[in-house]
Amino acid sequence: MATVTLSTYDEVLKTFYLPAAREQLNHNTILSDLIDVNEEDVSGKNATIEMHYGRSTGTGARADNATLPSANYQKYITATVPCKYMYGRIQLSGPTIAATRDEKGAYAKALDSEVKGIVTDLKQEVNRMLWGCGWGMVARLRSSSSSTTITCPKLYRGNSAWGDGFGTAFGGKYLKERTDCVLIEVSGLSGTSATYTVGTTDGAVSSWTKGTDYDTIVVTDPGSPSEGDFFVRPASLALWTASGHAHRLEMMGLRGIVTDQNMEEIMLYDATNTPQLPGDGLYVDSLQGLSAESYSWWQANCDVHASGRYKGQRALTLNLMDTMFDTVEEMAGKDYGPDLVLTTRALRREYADLCRADRRYVNTMTLDGGWKAIDYNGIPLTVDNDAIDGEIYFLSTKDLQLYRMSDYDWMNKDGAILSRVSNYDAYEAILFRYAELGCKRRNSHGVICDLSYTL
Repeated sequence: MATVTLSTYDEVLKTFYLPAAREQLNHNTILSDLIDVNEEDVSGKNATIEMHYGRSTGTGARADNATLPSANYQKYITATVPCKYMYGRIQLSGPTIAATRDEKGAYAKALDSEVKGIVTDLKQEVNRMLWGCGWGMVARLRSSSSSTTITCPKLYRGNSAWGDGFGTAFGGKYLKERTDCVLIEVSGLSGTSATYTVGTTDGAVSSWTKGTDYDTIVVTDPGSPSEGDFFVRPASLALWTASGHAHRLEMMGLRGIVTDQNMEEIMLYDATNTPQLPGDGLYVDSLQGLSAESYSWWQANCDVHASGRYKGQRALTLNLMDTMFDTVEEMAGKDYGPDLVLTTRALRREYADLCRADRRYVNTMTLDGGWKAIDYNGIPLTVDNDAIDGEIYFLSTKDLQLYRMSDYDWMNKDGAILSRVSNYDAYEAILFRYAELGCKRRNSHGVICDLSYTL
């Protein structure tokens, strides 16, 4: 057999693995599969969207020979979608390459394992991001502890310590396969000057135990965390700056888009789930540069418990679902939205039980990409592994777009995909993608929150 060189491996990565990697990554999460990709409106590092938020008032009926309506104009504002940068990195040792240099098949097996593994891992990472709000949270802490054993709440409501809010229903479900996380230490939550510090301690998770109302995580070096602190993926969050979104490095997700709040209000709160704003509210972490507090039209439709979000739970009813459907349809326009309902398996079961009790027959649907769904009002209702417990999302997918500077590709600006690792007898390849999930209209989406469910 002819000798296999590094350039041969480059060609294999480029012509064999890259198309397969793109296919899997672009079609293995339902949002990536069902929303459009937009590369035309991306310029430099950002995409810009012209938002039409107000109509002209220069209309009306008048009496004969009366003054005509005053001229007015359509209202527009520009939103900025900053691209985020995602990477997957593989590494193979020099001896591995040398030992198989004359046996392409043997080396291909090692290469195949690493490439397929990193693609699967990156796919899971991106899917989790698409349910968050850009901060990279994967778990919240239940109590203060300098021990290596940390507990994380997993109930939507009624956690035995700390309180309830975004992240307190996660438990360890995002942590169990993401062991290299770091802690974010939050302080000043008793007032309105909350701050956070990006942890530098080794938060590597060595074990994960499932519990009833909280999961138990064992880490190697937790530092001195407190209630309400949270785990993030390494380097996914920088220190807060006045430029708002510059500190969060992950893609935006549904929790940050389908809401009537800004990001800091979702993430920073005290044990009673009262939002605490950093710097007395000086820094506003808004979606696409538009504050939800400043523009009422830049708010999604949120149906929460009568006492407030996370303040209680209620049973799912068909009336709750029909009301949210009608609300979103009224804002989006008939036959425009909503066109997709996303939730958890637990709440899909609740909906199916309601249909059986009401003697309704539930049809099944197969979507583009092979996704399975059940019918709700003629649109698909389906589930996602990373969906947020206790919530059902009603989406108008035409108002969501994936703004992309670059599709998945290998770094090869130096002429090689496999490059030598400095100071090591090893070679590496780096898969990258530059993109962000953006929203053209926020009020054409809705969410029913605070629902009870059985795990």
